Amino acid sequence: MKCTETIWKNKGGASLKKVRRKPKKKLLLNKMSFGILAIVAVISLIAYKGVQQTYAALTDADEKQNEFRISDLRTEIEEEFIPPGTFEPEIDYTKIVTVKNAGEMNSFVRVLALPVITKTSGSGAVTLLPATTEGADAVLTIDYNLTDWIDGKDGYFYYKKKLTAGEKTTPLFTTVRMNQANITTEYTGAVLDFEIKVEGIGATKYAYRDAWWNGQTPSANPLLAVDDLLKDQTDGN
Repeated sequence: MKCTETIWKNKGGASLKKVRRKPKKKLLLNKMSFGILAIVAVISLIAYKGVQQTYAALTDADEKQNEFRISDLRTEIEEEFIPPGTFEPEIDYTKIVTVKNAGEMNSFVRVLALPVITKTSGSGAVTLLPATTEGADAVLTIDYNLTDWIDGKDGYFYYKKKLTAGEKTTPLFTTVRMNQANITTEYTGAVLDFEIKVEGIGATKYAYRDAWWNGQTPSANPLLAVDDLLKDQTDGN
């Protein structure tokens, strides 16, 4: 820090020196700068908090809107089936599969119902056995309801009618049987189960084509027959 120097002489001629320091302006400036920075930091923090709260509010609103859309269109699988401990041939096992429109919108539905037969060895290894349902060598016989449903031959069964809110389909099937003539001894002690997937789509024109067939109109049966049935049932016709 710079200082000024003043010199006096006493009566004896000796010099006396007095040092006078400049006022501490720099220190004062530093304090003022710190105070300004502190104020700016507080304002920035408040602004940042405000941005955070705004973003959170928008996110919450989006989530609620998404949940509302999902609740509008909801389907539920309802089934009656108790997997048997072992699956014996030539016995009709009850398996009733229906779909309910549990939402608030009219909808069309299709169902994938995949039978699964497994066998577990003494060592715990699980073997997946063939569970075919078509042809002369079919392992399983399932009484598919082809009056109210159409087998699309693409893995899905399509319900022929539009479901209103709270309405159920008729059963896709009610019984399943393993055919003795088409199995080998490896099926002894096998277990039967089903993997079931339902897809519901709003009945607006032509949402089912977009969701199920990439926006295309089928050119051949059986999917063409499905389209012919559903297109006249879309909302707004």
